[in-house]
Amino acid sequence: MRAVLDTNVVASALLWGGTPERLIEAAGEGTLDLFTSEALLAELAGILGRAKFARKLRQNRLSPADCLKRLRA
Repeated sequence: MRAVLDTNVVASALLWGGTPERLIEAAGEGTLDLFTSEALLAELAGILGRAKFARKLRQNRLSPADCLKRLRA
């Protein structure tokens, strides 16, 4: 199966886990092919760079760059 995820779904997966995270995990397992673009990744970087998410990123010991690396892997 192939999918393009909305940046809000990806941000939710990376920050809070749950059902959205299972989509990312499925891609890592090879059961789902995720597609994106540089424009979507730039939008996601902007979302993750917002001050309101800084605490959650610190709690998860992540940076916006770490999140983008995970998606590109």
